[in-house]
Amino acid sequence: MNVLVLYGTRWGGTEKVAHVIGKAIQEAGNSVEVVDAKKAVNNIDSYDLFIVGSGIRADKWTKEPLEFLEKYAVDLKTKKIALFVSCSMADRKDESCKKGKKRYLNDVAERYGLKTLSLGYFGGLMDFSYSHGLLVDILVRINRKNLCKNGLDTAKVHDTRDWIAIEAWGRDVAKLASTN
Repeated sequence: MNVLVLYGTRWGGTEKVAHVIGKAIQEAGNSVEVVDAKKAVNNIDSYDLFIVGSGIRADKWTKEPLEFLEKYAVDLKTKKIALFVSCSMADRKDESCKKGKKRYLNDVAERYGLKTLSLGYFGGLMDFSYSHGLLVDILVRINRKNLCKNGLDTAKVHDTRDWIAIEAWGRDVAKLASTN
């Protein structure tokens, strides 16, 4: 099976998630191409399975994977597809976790009329040691006390990605795709 793992990322945290998914699918005996959504994919006919994902920042997917879903929405309705996101809401133990999964995965699939094999909802990476752009940096500085009060120390890296779960999801998607 030929598989395209297409991802969008703002600050690089989702790239590694996509590569771990791709490796798991490749180890299941498939041919895999992992592509940053900023690069053009001009022909989707050669792929049997599409795994499309994004990091979440400011409550949104990155624009490039959404543009891919929009551009190929009609074709993808007849293909095997799975969606994933990497975000800090995925590891919460409250109602916001469910709301995030619905908003970032179910609603996106519904918006493009996609019947997905699986939806992957993974933790994220937050590293404030480098600039995320002037506006985000200013917001972090202004809200530093509130962030710390809510358990987010901006002096530390917060990585809630569960590599075992991400790899297992990739294997499960490969299995589902081979049986459907």
